[in-house]
Amino acid sequence: MNNNKHSLIKFALAIYLISISTALPVYAVSRDSTAGIWVLCYHDVTLKPSSDPCTITHGMLAQQIEYLRTHGYHFVGIDELVEAKEGRKILPPKSVLLTFDDAYLSFYEFVFPLLRQLKCPAVLGVVGHWIDIAPKDITAPLMNWDQLREVADSDLVEIASHTYNLHRAVCYNPQGNSGSAVSVRLYLSKEDRYETEDEYRGRIREDMQRQNKLFLEKLGSSPRVLVWPYGRFNMISLDEAKKAGIIFTFGLENGTNSLKDLYAARRLLVQPMEMSDLICEIEQTEPPSLIRAAQVDLDLIYDPASEDQTDRNLGLLIERLLALGVNTIYLQAFADPDGTGRISGVYFPNRHLEVRADIFSHAVHQIMIRGIRVYAWMPTLGVMLPDRKLRETLKVKMCNNVVTEKDTWKLSPFAHETHRILSEIYEDLATHSQISGVLFQDDAVLSDHEDCHPCALKAWADLMTETGKPGTSPSASNPAWISLKTRTLDLLLEDLMFHVRRFRPYAKFCRNIFAGAVINPASEEWFAQSYSLALQSYDYVVVMAYPQMERRNDAISWLKGLMKAVRMNNFGLDKTVLKIQAYDWGGRHWIDKDKLLKEMRVLEAHGARHLAYYPDNVFKNQPDIDLIRLEMSTKGFPYMQKK
Repeated sequence: MNNNKHSLIKFALAIYLISISTALPVYAVSRDSTAGIWVLCYHDVTLKPSSDPCTITHGMLAQQIEYLRTHGYHFVGIDELVEAKEGRKILPPKSVLLTFDDAYLSFYEFVFPLLRQLKCPAVLGVVGHWIDIAPKDITAPLMNWDQLREVADSDLVEIASHTYNLHRAVCYNPQGNSGSAVSVRLYLSKEDRYETEDEYRGRIREDMQRQNKLFLEKLGSSPRVLVWPYGRFNMISLDEAKKAGIIFTFGLENGTNSLKDLYAARRLLVQPMEMSDLICEIEQTEPPSLIRAAQVDLDLIYDPASEDQTDRNLGLLIERLLALGVNTIYLQAFADPDGTGRISGVYFPNRHLEVRADIFSHAVHQIMIRGIRVYAWMPTLGVMLPDRKLRETLKVKMCNNVVTEKDTWKLSPFAHETHRILSEIYEDLATHSQISGVLFQDDAVLSDHEDCHPCALKAWADLMTETGKPGTSPSASNPAWISLKTRTLDLLLEDLMFHVRRFRPYAKFCRNIFAGAVINPASEEWFAQSYSLALQSYDYVVVMAYPQMERRNDAISWLKGLMKAVRMNNFGLDKTVLKIQAYDWGGRHWIDKDKLLKEMRVLEAHGARHLAYYPDNVFKNQPDIDLIRLEMSTKGFPYMQKK
């Protein structure tokens, strides 16, 4: 152990801080959090406060550890987690694992002596390449291999891989935006193409092999734990980690873990904060985040004649969103400049549809780095495939020879080929953009006369055979037929969610549904949409609270009735986003600003927690930003601010 005077002073300070921290005030909490395993993530730990947002002081760390020790939390190590997962040990309630990323010298000089004194286990993430060649942007000193061997031999510290050299940003789109080397495909500008999935997988595999070889050479064993750089990973990188012998990996999504979660565990990133703030995090007493969202047409931002003008338009949009104070945006990822609802193009590289312009990932990036969550607003059934013959083969069929004024363009959700094509489109979306989630368009709907596609009729015949009613014809009023259509749509969306999560594991999903499905559950016959089932299936349900579109002259009483129906459902208020209509498409005019504000306030007064609006026009200041800012800004809620 390095016993220089500086280290001894730091160690003495740590013991002193622990001795005085027993006098910490007791903070009131609403409930005891005994479920789940907390994993805390630390970085550099310094004597004095730092400008680095991930660096905390000695005093903060000592105080936090002592609070956990004296309030029923139990520190566990990797060996205990392994034993528990194998059924050989029962973890104590309120288990906590401490992790420290990057192997800063402060871990060796301050944290390690503190952990030894307290007999507290921890995980130390090491970027192999950095130990010999520290990057220029790392200003704090790192440990060396001798020091790493010493802490590894203590049986107290698990040396984990933080990758060999993937803790860096790489270019992932033509506009030059950079993302985590683990979770994005490279954009190869010299070749004007994207890295293929095989090339990406090979890059991840090679890095893990180099790290294993380095650990064997320097520490005598391969790593069994991996800490993802920036907390980013996907199913491919998880698969390669498993092949490399990794048993646990850690990201940076907040929340607790069960034992089955530990292969892609959540971690709370600990930053400089008041002790009371950390307590609110780990005791889970923070109120749920309210959503204030704008739904935006990328068609309006994109200028086909000028890339520069497109970028300026995007800048204007971002300025508007920041001034408005919203925390979420539903951003159009498809192209529909004529508003037909027949989607034949998108704004991201993919295997099936025309790319109108490869700008979606850039727009997402520029908005995301401003702290706004970006959901891709995407179609489901309303996709016009370029192959006319295939489109005709897969499209929804009307039942009972019903003739409609307009030829249907929707794809049948019963057809397996529909699942495959849409899944690949959604997977390509997730591959090429760092989205927070997806908002499913309102075209995930089947009318009472749809769908008698051959695959649908086969599914119905199979169901009737199983239930002992062979030969029964599908009928718009038959509950079994209605339920089959609803469930088939849900299965399609489940499939799409799976393929998005392949590249965006923490993605959340919202589904657009008509207000009629909320107010009148019997309307499932007309839409194949069930509000109660949607609440169970998706993170949020976005209800189109559009009284003008519904041709309701009594807009206020109609909205009150809608809110009454929302409140009658479990989790209705918590999981429903009420989306206000800002434009009257029938009358072709923007909703009167006073009427719009009144409708928002009626929804809030009757319990609405999450609000959104559509559409938005940055060039016309519609809706009026000064008028709706108070209702739409998350900054206006005092209980969301830190005290």
